[in-house]
Amino acid sequence: MLLRKVRRRKTGEVSAVCPAHSEYRRCDEVEAITRPFSPLVSEMLALYCHTRLIGALSQSETCPDEYRMTARQVIHHILEGWTNQTGGRGTIDDLLLEPRHRS
Repeated sequence: MLLRKVRRRKTGEVSAVCPAHSEYRRCDEVEAITRPFSPLVSEMLALYCHTRLIGALSQSETCPDEYRMTARQVIHHILEGWTNQTGGRGTIDDLLLEPRHRS
């Protein structure tokens, strides 16, 4: 998990250690949220958490070319996952808040 500290021992062995409860409570909270879900749903939740502030950040920064390029890549990954989830039948329209009407 990303929030865990990694400590190296003299033998080169790596072990993940969660900070003490009083030191950092977020570790416990995140584990409690993601534990019941599969790795796929956990990744989707992480994506959701990381994208919540994009609207606010876009008001103070202007970089449309980089934004478009990165957004297309993110959308491509999401659509690929949706296609896999639906056995190849899913489309981008299924994922839109208001599906486009086909003429």
